[in-house]
Amino acid sequence: MKSILVIYNTCGISNREHLDDYVSSIRLILEQDFNDFDLAVSSCLNKQTTIDSIRSEFQGSLYINHIKECHPVNVTFNHTAKKCIEKNGAYGGYLYVDSGTSFPQKDLLSSLNNYLKTGKYGMITPQPENDTEYFNGLGAGRRDKDNDYARKILFKDGDYIIPIGKGVGTHTNLISEELRKTYGNVYPDIFASHCTESTFSFLNAALKKNWILLKDYILPHKISLDGQSSGFSPALWQLSGKPTYDHPYIIDSILERLTSQEATDCGFGYEECRGVMRHDAKQFDENYHCTNEDLKHFIKENLFLKKQELNYDEIEHEFFY
Repeated sequence: MKSILVIYNTCGISNREHLDDYVSSIRLILEQDFNDFDLAVSSCLNKQTTIDSIRSEFQGSLYINHIKECHPVNVTFNHTAKKCIEKNGAYGGYLYVDSGTSFPQKDLLSSLNNYLKTGKYGMITPQPENDTEYFNGLGAGRRDKDNDYARKILFKDGDYIIPIGKGVGTHTNLISEELRKTYGNVYPDIFASHCTESTFSFLNAALKKNWILLKDYILPHKISLDGQSSGFSPALWQLSGKPTYDHPYIIDSILERLTSQEATDCGFGYEECRGVMRHDAKQFDENYHCTNEDLKHFIKENLFLKKQELNYDEIEHEFFY
């Protein structure tokens, strides 16, 4: 079993094809000073010419999963992880990488793996240089333009353990195999666009893990390189009079699924930065670990699509090395 599966996520739905950016980011991943990883490009509806160019440039160095249906990135990320696991078995962790992100620090993967090996963390997140929503997600009351100020607050004692009910935007995120194995997929897949990250503290806490934001890694990031939530526009959803916190994929409503008495009883919260549903703090200890065994079952049954709702085996794709 290799330690990490790096999944670099691209999308051609918006008809933006940023081949030069893709190649540059992929090359920096392959130049890391760490060898115990596989790299897969998870492509949703990119042009065949883009796929052929990547394959030609990096022949034999990576997997490509060319998904030929329109799905949100959480689904395509999960699908690519499944394809690689089918071929190679499970990995120690699964690194989500947004197409606009690059890794100039060559020790990033080795450092991420060192955190993963401690067993303490279910998610390990380097910082993006922008589009972080630190203040909004962590409740500090300021916006992205004040990120330098935010970092002085958050990292005054080193890496930041994200509290229950809080969250940050993630463009690079390492998820442990324990989370994937427990929940059946790496990322919750009921979301068409926003709000996945608002659930991450609970996914971790339910397994007695922490979600850590790293102080010493701030990664270059090109905002919305392939378009934001392409194919499932949150702006159009809002224009229809509906909130982005109830923008579901396949199911009828996120709120109907998540804001129940069962959710409240086991300590779950949802989109707390907007006051949608607060968690019961009595269900967690001082380490941000859940003290009951019900939360993880609620999460598995409600944040992840059931096979009758989405059969990953039936997604049209081409997977090759």
